[in-house]
Parts: sequence; structure tokens; C-alpha cells
Amino acid sequence: MRFALIVILSISVFGQEVKPLAPSSGPKPVGPYSPGIAFGDFVFVSGQGVGDGTGKRPADTRGQAIQCLNNVRNILRAGQMDVANIFSLQIYLTDKSQEPIVEQVLKDMFSGKIPPRTTLFVPKLPVETPLEITAYAHRARQTGELEAPSLDRPAGCKQLKQFIQCGIEVAAGGADTEQQTAAVLGALDARLKVLGSSITKVVATNVFLADITEFSKMNAAYASFFLLRPPSRTTVQPFAITRGRVAISVVAVK
Repeated sequence: MRFALIVILSISVFGQEVKPLAPSSGPKPVGPYSPGIAFGDFVFVSGQGVGDGTGKRPADTRGQAIQCLNNVRNILRAGQMDVANIFSLQIYLTDKSQEPIVEQVLKDMFSGKIPPRTTLFVPKLPVETPLEITAYAHRARQTGELEAPSLDRPAGCKQLKQFIQCGIEVAAGGADTEQQTAAVLGALDARLKVLGSSITKVVATNVFLADITEFSKMNAAYASFFLLRPPSRTTVQPFAITRGRVAISVVAVK
């Protein structure tokens, strides 16, 4: 999979910098997204799989969960934070029977005080990873008003103190994945502009694909909307998407 070179720039919104976080070590992005995004006292971490910076993967679920969390921690540290700052976790797992093992790793990592989390069981994840973990963090670990992404959340945007969070936007059926991705992002941009923001101020996205083998097609359209500073991102294939082939939710800075 090849991508055009993208120049990553930080931007300033109301005196606070939106800054991409890309540690020199750790797994590299497999698409047009930033490993992490820092804004003010927040850090948004892209979904992290089970591989390390060399592509090596632990053989068992416990080792894989630890590696996922170490990848998350590596990005948080680039933003001067750590796992203790996490206020929301999103966990994507392809084998439900392995959930107790992942839960025990979380208990060990957080000394029994696991942050609020959502777990979604999915048939497939990018690059055949069996587990992916996404995190939102805050310097004071305040939960704030941000909610974990969910396929159950209807389309529409909610104004928060510093952010605008938009629920799932789905394109109508009929077009291919690339066209649907462009249509969904265009619709989200229009919603955000009505509220005084735009797609260029998005700091985190969740992309749900009906077929993960169309990952590269989605990336081709997605990249055209984020030429300067791609946000953090998590991409998964759920068991079903209503109507279309692509569904996307976003968090944008006001």
C-alpha cells in the first residue's frame, strides 16, 4: 500500500495548538492518520494494534494486549502524558473468548482502576490484528463530556466546551467505498461548518467499514480531506452497517 507524501503541520485554534504526535519508535501508520493528536490538555490516540515498531507480534493474547497498551503509552508520552491520564478506552476484539485475558491485562496496567471503556467485538481489523485499543487522555484525567464512539449513536453533532462531537454519519447505498467515504466526510464537513468548525479542525475519527479489504479505497478518499494534518483515527469492520459501506464519527475543535 502506497500513499503520497503528506506534510504534517500543527495549527493553532484560539491560542491552543493542535499538534500531531508521531513517536520515532513504535508502529508506523498504515494510512493517512496521525498516531496521536494533542490539543490543550487532551491527547487523542489512534487505534493501536498488537505489533511493535519492527512488526513483531506477541504470540498470545496477554502479550498482545500488553503491546497494544505499550503502543498507546508511547504516543501519550510524546504528549507528556501516560496511561494514568486516560479517561476513555475503546477496545476492539475479534475473538470474544479472549476478553477475560484482555480485562486482566487492563486491571494489571491500571492497578484495578480501569478507565471507562467500551468493548466492541468485530470480525476483522486492519492488517489482521486481533486486537486494537484507542484512548482519549486528559492532563488531569477529567472525563469531560466526550463520549466513546459507537455505531448506536445517531447522526448529528453535539456542542461541548472545547469540541464538537458528531455521531455516526452513513452514506446511502449504491456508490462504491471511495465515493461513500467522500460523501460521508463531505456531509460531516457541512455539519461542522454550520456550528463554526470544519473538517480541517477534526482531531479524532472513527471509521467503520463494511469490508476491511476496501481499506485502501477508503484511505484514498479519506486522505484528500486531510492533506495538511490528518487526525488520529481508528478503523474497524463491525458485523453490520446500516444502509452503506462506510460510517464515520468525528471529534472536532471548535
